[in-house]
Amino acid sequence: MKKTVLLATLSVLLSCQSKTQESVTEATTSVSDSLANQPALSPEAFNKQLLSGGFLNYAETKKPVKESELNIYDENTNKYAFVDAEALTEFDFKFFNTQIKRMLAKRNIQISVAPAPDAEKSFSVLIQNEKIPLYTSEELKDGTYWTTGPKTFFKKINALLKAKNCNEQFYLLYEGTNDLSVFLLTPTEQAGFQQIYKNDPREIPQLP
Repeated sequence: MKKTVLLATLSVLLSCQSKTQESVTEATTSVSDSLANQPALSPEAFNKQLLSGGFLNYAETKKPVKESELNIYDENTNKYAFVDAEALTEFDFKFFNTQIKRMLAKRNIQISVAPAPDAEKSFSVLIQNEKIPLYTSEELKDGTYWTTGPKTFFKKINALLKAKNCNEQFYLLYEGTNDLSVFLLTPTEQAGFQQIYKNDPREIPQLP
């Protein structure tokens, strides 16, 4: 008798758990579908959204900028940086010591970056004195290190930003190419990129 009751109770619990999981799945799918069905933002609406959200909070100049004047690819906004992917994977961090450091300094964050002493053999970089391998010898041989290296690098930088309670993360654009760039964005700002470029995914900055 007790065994029958126990089995019946277990059956009810499993049924409830199954329905809860189905509800979560349905809710997630519903949200995704809702976002997918939203119309792409116009450039004017996108710029207005960025400006009202504080996109220029760390800009070099504080003069007012009209929606039609905003250039999101201007490094003086301290939200965007061009990254030399070839230089990064060859442990030349000039791009970091100029633009990225300036961007972080605006947020009162300091992160040290330098090639590991044995970088040519270990393919490693020192980030806050922690040795991080950027890629493997196999990835160097097959040419995928141009993609792996920057991803590994900025994934570590993002982890440090998160540890410092920064609400922005580096998102990569044009991975694996000479045009590699990064945006330092909040999740809300990145969502705006997803919406305006929903028909051109290549233009959407992605987390490493």
